[in-house]
Amino acid sequence: MVVLYDWVKEAQSGYETVEKVIDTFTPKIRKSLRLTKPDNREDLEQELKLCVIHYVRSYSLDEVPGLVDLNERRNQYNESS
Repeated sequence: MVVLYDWVKEAQSGYETVEKVIDTFTPKIRKSLRLTKPDNREDLEQELKLCVIHYVRSYSLDEVPGLVDLNERRNQYNESS
């Protein structure tokens, strides 16, 4: 997944790497599309790829929580339950 992180970082500054990210998610997108009608699959695939592009371009890598942050959140959740 380190590669995906680097690709997302690169894709935010240009479009060259966005294709690599989309190619990474294409098998999952196509597998999920098997649950839809065959007539809708091509359009839905395009829409999902556009969503991936949107999220890659707008995702804030600076706000990704670290291991310590995740552990603190888990502890807070367990205390409130």
